[in-house]
Amino acid sequence: MAIDSRDYKNLTDYLQRLYQCQPFARNGIEHPATVHYPSANQIHDVDSILDPYPPTPESREFAAYNYSYLHDLQNSKPFLHNGSTFTLKSLRLNPLKLRGALGRYYDMLATCAALEHELRQVAAGWMRAPLRATYHRQVDPVASLHRGLGRSAAIGIGTLTVFNDAGVYKAMLARRSERTAFDSGFFHVLPAMMFGPTTAAFCDPREWSIKHQVMREVLEELFNMPEENDPQAWDFFRQHPALLYLQELMDAGSAKLYLTGVIINLLTLRPEISTLLLIHDPAWYKRVTAKDSDMPFATADETERGTVATAPIDDDDIFLSHFPDALHLQMPVHAVVTMWIGIDMARKAIAAN
Repeated sequence: MAIDSRDYKNLTDYLQRLYQCQPFARNGIEHPATVHYPSANQIHDVDSILDPYPPTPESREFAAYNYSYLHDLQNSKPFLHNGSTFTLKSLRLNPLKLRGALGRYYDMLATCAALEHELRQVAAGWMRAPLRATYHRQVDPVASLHRGLGRSAAIGIGTLTVFNDAGVYKAMLARRSERTAFDSGFFHVLPAMMFGPTTAAFCDPREWSIKHQVMREVLEELFNMPEENDPQAWDFFRQHPALLYLQELMDAGSAKLYLTGVIINLLTLRPEISTLLLIHDPAWYKRVTAKDSDMPFATADETERGTVATAPIDDDDIFLSHFPDALHLQMPVHAVVTMWIGIDMARKAIAAN
């Protein structure tokens, strides 16, 4: 549900006061999200922020649960799947360290996505948010930014993909399709994902890995590799030709995966791990977009067909000119932040390359 600029500012101001945190700001616009940046030695080791102990099942003692919102989504989007998710247990700062638990997708919808849905509905009014108020009667607002108490705070991962197109570095965005539970029709970074295991009952702890998840989602969202529920092997995709090619570039230093931050979306109270996939070798984009490509670029059902847009990242204004006005109003908040901090990181890495 999109809102206008005035309501967006009202939401941001309200949440800033409630959570007593600094909202992310860019080009004179404050956003209802706060960012924790990695230390220098964590930037090149994306898994360094994860607690070494694998997640265990979270408590299902939820402070507020919107059954009505969940049922509406289930009825309107029958393809939804109640998969396993990794959720926030605690977030330690300086250096970043994230402890996880194991939750379920439907619980996230009813406890976190429902919080944003409620606020967007009342943004133009008096900002009455009874579900959020009910939640915070049990959980202190400031404490909720660093602990996943009383809710299923599923962890997301957003990856800004920046590539070299014949000497011009570009980033890609695309609109989400109706196949997504929420944010349908919004622009998003590619790939974007819910962090969680695919093996039954999380039988292999090696899935507790940001790099593993990003590489799998690159294949699913950029090369339309079919999703696997309960695969026989945790790394079933390891021999995919597009992954082998990308790994070859990464081994040669021609592509890199960076950690850019941990975002707390104040609308949903969910954490988002923000990453950048930077591909220096112009042969990658030329190869995947060739008419006779052996590994053709093709988006998954979660992306609206024909909406992938690319834009040069040298200048903010030039980048934004390739998209509709007020782009931030047509993106999930965490995707806006992932986009900008990814662009900043890419510019620094390109200059140093």
